[in-house]
Amino acid sequence: MTWREGLLFLIEVMGVVAVTLLLTLSPRFRHPPLVFRYPRREGGIASALFGLTLAGTFLYLRTGGMAVSPLSAAQVNIMGMTLLLYLGALVARGQPLRSAGWGRATLLPALQLGLGLIFITLFLRGQFMHLLKGISHEQWQALIMSLILAVGEESIFRGYLLPRWSAWLGSRTGLVVNGLAFALWRLPWVLTAPIATMITTLGIAFAQGLLLGWIMQKSHHVLAGALYRGFSDWLRAL
Repeated sequence: MTWREGLLFLIEVMGVVAVTLLLTLSPRFRHPPLVFRYPRREGGIASALFGLTLAGTFLYLRTGGMAVSPLSAAQVNIMGMTLLLYLGALVARGQPLRSAGWGRATLLPALQLGLGLIFITLFLRGQFMHLLKGISHEQWQALIMSLILAVGEESIFRGYLLPRWSAWLGSRTGLVVNGLAFALWRLPWVLTAPIATMITTLGIAFAQGLLLGWIMQKSHHVLAGALYRGFSDWLRAL
């Protein structure tokens, strides 16, 4: 990452924080926190699932020999298989989708927040004119892939894992643990990269995980962070 890219990322984060703080002042975002009857058990199950899926990712990439790519089909495949495991855990334990960040009461406000975050990201990155000129078929495909990946991974990390770790460890500690887990999730993809690239990638992933987790805590829904992340990742890849 160049100094210019780092500065753009920092400006984007500041804009996203400002818009989130402003829009979540609305009473529509004021909902009682999610409460688990046995938070330690929920946190333990979440940790076990994460460890299992992380080990599975390492094994999958090692045996499959997939090339590193930020929007590769391998990432989407791994996300899909992992998401099915977490959905299976929800069904097996009889837990509602609300406990994984997909409550109906906050869906529309989260959608509006997500669109606001997309708007501020486009503005701060100066990409409005580029989009008005039109984008290629390949860029549309990349956007769709980015959104699919973002919705799936945000459902896992901010929808399932974050509320359970926060209930077990506290909201702040849970947020930090979630950010670290999100960075670890990127590790298999950069193991063969130069050390500087690895550190930068993991550092950005940690910061992004903290930001997305905070958006989830403010909006009480996965969708806002997923829409923002899908567009943000796509814009950085243009």
